[in-house]
Amino acid sequence: MLDTLTFLLEKLFLLAHIKLSSLLPPLGGRARAEQPLARRPERDECPPQPGPPQKFQRGDLLEVPRTLFTHFGIYLGDNRVAHLIPDILPALTADSWHIQEMVTNTRLVLGVLCKRATVRVDSVEDFAYGAGILLNAMDRAVLRSALPGEEVARRAERLVGAVSYSLLWNNCEHFVTYCRYGAAQSLQTDQLLALLFIATPTPDPGDEGEEREEEDGGKRERRSDGKSLRRGDLLEVPRTLFTHFGIYLGGGRVAHFIPDILPAVCRDQNRIRRMVTNSRLILGVLAKHGSVRVDSVEDFAYGSEILINTMDKVCSLPALPADAVAQRAERAQGHVSYSLLWYNCEHYVMYCRYGTVTSYQTFQFCKTARKLLLSRRVAKATAALCACLLLCLDAVTACTATLAVLLPFLIWMAA
Repeated sequence: MLDTLTFLLEKLFLLAHIKLSSLLPPLGGRARAEQPLARRPERDECPPQPGPPQKFQRGDLLEVPRTLFTHFGIYLGDNRVAHLIPDILPALTADSWHIQEMVTNTRLVLGVLCKRATVRVDSVEDFAYGAGILLNAMDRAVLRSALPGEEVARRAERLVGAVSYSLLWNNCEHFVTYCRYGAAQSLQTDQLLALLFIATPTPDPGDEGEEREEEDGGKRERRSDGKSLRRGDLLEVPRTLFTHFGIYLGGGRVAHFIPDILPAVCRDQNRIRRMVTNSRLILGVLAKHGSVRVDSVEDFAYGSEILINTMDKVCSLPALPADAVAQRAERAQGHVSYSLLWYNCEHYVMYCRYGTVTSYQTFQFCKTARKLLLSRRVAKATAALCACLLLCLDAVTACTATLAVLLPFLIWMAA
């Protein structure tokens, strides 16, 4: 039984690092940036083959593709690599001689289960374990530029030792992206979440050459409320529970993305152009149908205060030229698939103004949900609740017992 459990845990560890980019449909548009990084693009080159020793520079990011996952490390010089690997031994002993021995499968699986790991320094040969090495391949897949090599290596060296571990939230890829780019993120985890939540394909950015316009060529339009608007401005309207976004097109017009069921069931443009009612909106959310429409500033604001370009202070990417922003917004008009979390009005305006599809409201929601639902305390409470239900209902069977163990186990591993 123990051998079976160890085998299953080992395979779960491997699957948590699986390269999912080949399983996903291509996502149009540019990568989303939580601030940090972009989606890893599919690689066209053949997997590296073991061969003559490569020349590495201190601070290089090394990748070792395995059959089902990729392992990452930072080159420190003198044939040494720092990498993060799950390992239970540093939590049990301070004997550095035993800890520095090659990590066995048992140590690794118990490290995953107990959420213990170590940032250790091994030779390039031990790190690669007979596989080919990719050198700085992630530089082509991220939005941030790499830090100086010496700074990267120093960051890695400072973290050597025992650390906490999580399959999704703190693995070897988080370690190397923090060291090299200053932002801890796992592109493999992002791909896994995108697959699980069936992320909506983003709009095609089209021909960027058509969008090159003078940056500040638009005229400011002063409104009666004293606000000065310009074509391409990003407008925000705070509501009670959320914030609505739009792009100013000039002439008192705003393009914004809103859930709406009517364009999916009716072609009468006069009816579609009318103000979206609550019934149309709710049905649009449930049916995942939306519309990029153009309304007056007054109808867009609906009596609320308008904030102008406040996202410029939050997003790490510079805004595109004003007319290019407006052109993107105009091209996207019409019926569009909608997702409350994965493609909403904020994703739309971020694509138009910054060229990246992301939502800070979605990020904050997921971050809060993770803290509330994916924690060790919740896993323990779920295990206790499942056990009580099985005993109280007298429904202890092989199937129910497996479910009662599996649910808290998955929460524990995802925490």
